[in-house]
Amino acid sequence: MPEHLPVNRFKLLRSATMYVLILLSFIMVLQSCGGVMTRIVVQDYEFSLDYFSFSGKYLDISKETENARATFWKPDGSIVFITGRYSNNVAAYKLSDPWQIHTAEFLHDEEVPGEFQHGLYFREDGIMMWVFDRTSIWEFTLNTPWDITTRSEGVNHDLSHFVLRGHDIDFRPDGTILFIDDRNAGAVFEYTLATPWDVASGSLTYTLDISDQQIEVRGIEFLKEGIVMMLMDTERRAVLQYNLTEPYNITAATYAGAFDVSKQTLQGRGLSFSADETIMYVTGRDEEKVFQYEMKKN
Repeated sequence: MPEHLPVNRFKLLRSATMYVLILLSFIMVLQSCGGVMTRIVVQDYEFSLDYFSFSGKYLDISKETENARATFWKPDGSIVFITGRYSNNVAAYKLSDPWQIHTAEFLHDEEVPGEFQHGLYFREDGIMMWVFDRTSIWEFTLNTPWDITTRSEGVNHDLSHFVLRGHDIDFRPDGTILFIDDRNAGAVFEYTLATPWDVASGSLTYTLDISDQQIEVRGIEFLKEGIVMMLMDTERRAVLQYNLTEPYNITAATYAGAFDVSKQTLQGRGLSFSADETIMYVTGRDEEKVFQYEMKKN
């Protein structure tokens, strides 16, 4: 070893050299196999609720909804939709500055069948909408994408054979799994659909027990391509984070921590995120507002 090269730098250089040799060997193996490579999923748990803080921005929804719940966003952030439990409606707000909740103005609303509307989901093309009302889900087709005033009459799917008191829903992006949170069961249900987007073809395939962490869960959304699951807990007045070792596989979910929202709302009833996952929105029932939280800048 050269005398002018410190020991720690020599070890670092040796480690780097070994890493390069291993990488080259791996590439050679791939080439010998005809270039066929199995997709490797690298888990990224650097995403944390600790990175967020209240922005001071909010939307007053008191005139259009009563006992508001879930929020859902058009993918470009130009429209946000909100369910009203007592007003039995879905209200749409158009934003002049995408994703900035304080720039939203009421666009229109649509009364929906059933009662106790909570959960809300739109397919990415804006042609299908689902509204969850505690133990069943309503499915609608929109004649004009993202225009709720053009909805169909709707079809109801009863899920009371396993849901006790569900509140919010989320789909796997390919429509093969429906996830439902249930505060009374203290669980998140995995409902696998034999035909994508067809709730009638579904069956319960797994129940994730979250009773050790949740008190009154009322919101669910998957992030980071399915390896992070967020839940809104009303009684804890916090957003709960779970990390998954496999995308959208809740059998591999572990609790990672919570984010307190009690300074803004004592009754958080809805949860959503911007497309780039740097902004979080929480619906405050008693305050009749949607609050905006933003990822802290370095």
